[in-house]
Amino acid sequence: MVYFAGPNVSVLIKKSEPQNFLDSKSRIPKSIEECAGISYVLNNSQQPIYGYASTNFDAMLPGREIVQGNLLLNHTTPKPFYEILEEAVSGDASGAISYNGFLSEPLDIHIRFGNKHHDIIINYCYIFSRGETVQISEQGIVEEYSFIGRSLSYEERPERS
Repeated sequence: MVYFAGPNVSVLIKKSEPQNFLDSKSRIPKSIEECAGISYVLNNSQQPIYGYASTNFDAMLPGREIVQGNLLLNHTTPKPFYEILEEAVSGDASGAISYNGFLSEPLDIHIRFGNKHHDIIINYCYIFSRGETVQISEQGIVEEYSFIGRSLSYEERPERS
């Protein structure tokens, strides 16, 4: 059995496709070289339904789903990550993304596992906060970006020869 470790994983971003897929300008995902980690969870707000005097639930009401997570980046300077986002989302580094507004358009986050030919994709993400903890120690400084996404999907990639 093959198990993955952090060094075998890469994180990439690209502009999300339009929801109607009619004006699609597909771009190749751009690697985030300074990525130190990513975590996410798919939440669903399902609720149980109980019958009269039941101690166990009888059915589940459908819920709403959302993907929430954090992206960790090794701190070099604040500008390089915003340049990567601008290029991935708008196609150039024209200043479309402000420091305060983070993003004007959604992006997809691809999590690529080593030389296995599949990605987990967090679709239609918005970054909504940025944080940083500085410890007076030998550990590197890490920036933390929180995001929400619409859904998870999986993509098989063709093998390269």
